[in-house]
Amino acid sequence: MALPPERQFMETALASKHLLITFRKEWNVDAVASALALAAFFEKRGKRVDVIADGFVAPKSIKFLPGVDRILPAFSHLQKFVISLNLSKSKIDELSYDIENGKLRIQVTAKDGGRYEGKDVTTSTTDFKYDCIISLDTPDYGALGSLFSSNTELFYNRPVLNIDHDAANEQYGNFNAVDITATSSAECVYALLKATGEHFLNENVATCLLAGIIFKTRSFKTASVTPKTLDIASALVAAGARRDEIVQSLYRTRSISTLKLWGRTLARLKFDPTLKMAWSLLVRQDFIHAGASEEHLADVIDELIMNSPEAEIVGLLYEQEAENAPGKVAGICALVSTEKHADALGLMAGLKPDGTRKTARVCFPNTSIIEAEKMVLTTIGKSLGRVSPQSALPLPQAAAVLAN
Repeated sequence: MALPPERQFMETALASKHLLITFRKEWNVDAVASALALAAFFEKRGKRVDVIADGFVAPKSIKFLPGVDRILPAFSHLQKFVISLNLSKSKIDELSYDIENGKLRIQVTAKDGGRYEGKDVTTSTTDFKYDCIISLDTPDYGALGSLFSSNTELFYNRPVLNIDHDAANEQYGNFNAVDITATSSAECVYALLKATGEHFLNENVATCLLAGIIFKTRSFKTASVTPKTLDIASALVAAGARRDEIVQSLYRTRSISTLKLWGRTLARLKFDPTLKMAWSLLVRQDFIHAGASEEHLADVIDELIMNSPEAEIVGLLYEQEAENAPGKVAGICALVSTEKHADALGLMAGLKPDGTRKTARVCFPNTSIIEAEKMVLTTIGKSLGRVSPQSALPLPQAAAVLAN
């Protein structure tokens, strides 16, 4: 009898010697925490494991995750180039090398007057050092960034185990553990590890998995939470998951600059019941007075999501600072985030955004913030088949809000 897919999935991974665990370039806490939990599980079983994500840098807010400092931003020594010299005719007397004009020159002298010829030299490339790949919380190969685009041969020549909970996942793996009823990838990982029949939980693994679930459910406040989710969370806490540390790190460590920017966001907060959208406008002076930068906007978006229960969509429109002219405005950008619609990129498709299905971003280089606001509201309204009264306001009337 054939093994069930989840068992085949784990058997493939457990049979490997050196695993690569990776996740999307635009990562979130769930992806990172799930990857670290899996790495700890396989290392306990004697496997070599590397966790790599394109350009990864861990912010202070996730430093509590056990092993987060091990995550690498790029591949290292993925393959080796080998130069072989046939020594059957003559042994080596001297070997040296130098680098000249961007070229490596290797000098080999044979013993006892012998000599080497071009036909004695061959070159080759070693096989990839990874024999199995696990991709987490990643909808498609493109989301992996340069890890995939610069190393496509690796991904097409090794078994790929794809773990996700998003219905938009393209099922690109040789094995796909995609459970759209789960709240998070961490919940999917829990189910897979439990299916092995082994004791897999310890304090660190439990902390990582609980962190992923808490992040994706906004500390159990989202509508996606199910009785199964609560049962899993209970088991993780019983296994030693450090819930207080997770909540403190993720939700109670906002910087003073973030809080100041959040205050200025609230001063101009708007809500459109037709679109069920809450949003705000931020100008350059807001960032200057708050001592904040665009890096703080992700935290402000999170606060909007957590504190706007009536809103299904949240957004920020802000004046983008010119790259080489601090304090000057380069253009207007908009961040739009949604969980209930599950596709921010789809909502903003008419404006050709980038980003992820959770948070889309679009910039307007030669537009005022009020004009950009109207374009965003109109685009979202068209995507939803609704008309926002706010998008119909005359520009002078709409601009009055910036006087606050």
